[in-house]
Amino acid sequence: MARARLTVTTPDGSWAGRVTRSHPDAHIRVRTASVGEPATLVAEVTAPSLAPVIAAISEADGVRSLDILDRHGDTAVCRLTVADAGPLAAAAAAGAPPEYPFTVADGTIEWELTATRSALADLADELSERGLEFTVAEMRPGDDGEPLLTPRQRTVVRTAVDSGYYEVPRGCSLATVAEQADLSKSTCSEILRRAEKRLLTRYLDGGQP
Repeated sequence: MARARLTVTTPDGSWAGRVTRSHPDAHIRVRTASVGEPATLVAEVTAPSLAPVIAAISEADGVRSLDILDRHGDTAVCRLTVADAGPLAAAAAAGAPPEYPFTVADGTIEWELTATRSALADLADELSERGLEFTVAEMRPGDDGEPLLTPRQRTVVRTAVDSGYYEVPRGCSLATVAEQADLSKSTCSEILRRAEKRLLTRYLDGGQP
């Protein structure tokens, strides 16, 4: 698993994009959503001048209904029914839903999510296929205990460590490690390099091996 932080740019045809670009002081904080046709969202709309923003959302193409559930100060909690879930539909299709709440402001969506790397790759494909621009602001290992190394990598690395391969000076050669692991020298070298890359990447990203 991996944790990622994405910034998704809403398209020109998106109601949320149009409203927040037209009202740059407004923020839409999506508490929860049901992705379907139509989709239902519960969101907090915050703006110094709230009434024009609520009116703009209610009148926007793609918004079928808007009900104000609560209002306090410059924030209104709204239930929205919309024709298209947009980026949320892409996330659902990829099996990589974002964490709630998330914010839409000035035409961009800030997402944090935890998913397998394959699901994140599928999400990138889904967003691209729908013409949605995005940037990955951060990617780091997840905290669910998923092993960093494969069982084979762990076995070979353990053999290398126990044999003194990483000592200075080396306590054994690569050929010795390969022989003890019952591998060819080239295969052993490749396994160690891949494992070392994973371990170093985790370390440089601030995680623990």
